[in-house]
Amino acid sequence: MVCIKNLEVVIIGSEMTLSECEELILEKSDEVWLVPGGYELLGVLLKGARPFPVGISGNDLFFQYVKPCFGIFALQLENCEEIEALKMDFQNKNFQKIK
Repeated sequence: MVCIKNLEVVIIGSEMTLSECEELILEKSDEVWLVPGGYELLGVLLKGARPFPVGISGNDLFFQYVKPCFGIFALQLENCEEIEALKMDFQNKNFQKIK
């Protein structure tokens, strides 16, 4: 498993509610998939009991990250080389595409 500190992410929102984070990801993304909690996104474990929106816009990836004691963050990974592989994985696992 990868530590979030090892990815070059941009924090686009911090200490947010789930709703605020989801709205921001929907706003920033051209394509959004619902990914279940427990999924490893680029080696980062997405924590939670409900599905998370993971957004894609060009080569940028948007997702939420829960940091215990600090809350929910919206993150952007710019120029993600794994976009196409992620899309294929989402399709193969029948994740719901909502946008």
